[in-house]
Amino acid sequence: MTKKANIEFEDMNLQVGVRLQIMPSKAANPSVHYTSLIGFVSGEYLLLKIPQEGAVLHEGDSVIIRVFSGVSVYTFSSQVESVLKSPHAMMVLAFPAAIQKVGLRKAVRVKANLPVKIKNPQDPANFKMATLSDISLSGALVSTARPLGTAGDTVDIEFSLRDQASNQEVTIATTASIRSVQQSAGSTADGATFQTVYSHGINFHDLGTREQAILQNFVYETLLIHRT
Repeated sequence: MTKKANIEFEDMNLQVGVRLQIMPSKAANPSVHYTSLIGFVSGEYLLLKIPQEGAVLHEGDSVIIRVFSGVSVYTFSSQVESVLKSPHAMMVLAFPAAIQKVGLRKAVRVKANLPVKIKNPQDPANFKMATLSDISLSGALVSTARPLGTAGDTVDIEFSLRDQASNQEVTIATTASIRSVQQSAGSTADGATFQTVYSHGINFHDLGTREQAILQNFVYETLLIHRT
C-alpha cells in the first residue's frame, strides 16, 4: 500500500448504500463486521445500518470505519451516538474529524485458495482444474499437478469471486499470459504422499470494469481480514 494521507470527507465521494467495515476500536481482539451507509449530514453525523452478523454496539462505543473506493482504502475513527431499533434499525455516528487514505498498489498480493478453470485458447472445449494460490490486481499464482505451458504462453482462465455489492458469486473469465513456471514438491490433501507441484505466475489481460472492481474488493477485504 502507498503512504497514508489525510483527506476531507467529501473526497471519498461516498454513495448511499456503500458497504463499510466497522469494528470496535478499544477491544482486545476486535471483531470485524459489515454495514452500509444510509446517509449523513456533513459536519454533524452519519447514519449506518446496524450490522446483522452478531455485532453488539452501544451508545458511546468508539469504532473504526473502513471503506474501499476505486483502488483506495479510507479509514476513520468515530463514536456511536445512538442505536435506534424503531421504526428502523440504524446507528447514528459522530461525523469523522480525520480520515486517512491508503492507495492499493497493483503489486499487492493476497493469499487465496480458489478453484480455477484453465483452457487452451486453441482448444477451449478441453480444460484443466487448478488452484489459484494468491492473487493481485494484475495477476495470480496458479498451482497445478502438470505444467500448463511455458513462459510467454497464453491461456484462458475462469474463477469465481463474491461481489460484495450484490452479495453474489460472479464468474471472472479472462485471458492471461504465463510469466514464469516453477517446480516444487508438495503433499496431497491428507499429507500421505508427495507430488510435484507446478506454480505458474500469470498476468491478467483485458479485465472488464466490473471484474476489476470485484477483484479490487476481494484483495482489499483479504488484506483487512489479515490485518485485524
